[in-house]
Amino acid sequence: MTQPPCHRRPTLLVVGCGDVGMRVLKLLRGRWRLLALTSTPARFAELRAAGAVPLLGNLDDASTMSRVGALADAVLHLAPPPGQGANDPRTAHLLQVLARAGRVKRLVYASTTGVYGDAGGAQFDETRPVAPGSDRARRRVDAEQRL
Repeated sequence: MTQPPCHRRPTLLVVGCGDVGMRVLKLLRGRWRLLALTSTPARFAELRAAGAVPLLGNLDDASTMSRVGALADAVLHLAPPPGQGANDPRTAHLLQVLARAGRVKRLVYASTTGVYGDAGGAQFDETRPVAPGSDRARRRVDAEQRL
């Protein structure tokens, strides 16, 4: 029997199922309906075992993700930027797909402290101005600015 909408578990799409993503899936299993985006069909069994419904898609090719945006209430974006370039087209593709569908109410993006540059061991928080010291950190800043 289908539950009324007010009793359904919310649906979370996890994008980037490396170490952190797999830990999140295991922690949220049973509390959320979990979807996991992967470009590798060989990972389907592992993702199912973690409690997620695997979805095949590739952030480097937005056309492979056309249906993803309409499936989730929230997105946890953990995927790294590509290894080359000044921008993060992966995040751009994901945001385009999500915007077209218009369903996602929340998006959480995990970045890196590398966007702040070398703090010389000093403590800081996210109010510190960005000063990326590497191309990878610049790609992360690009992704943050798109959000």
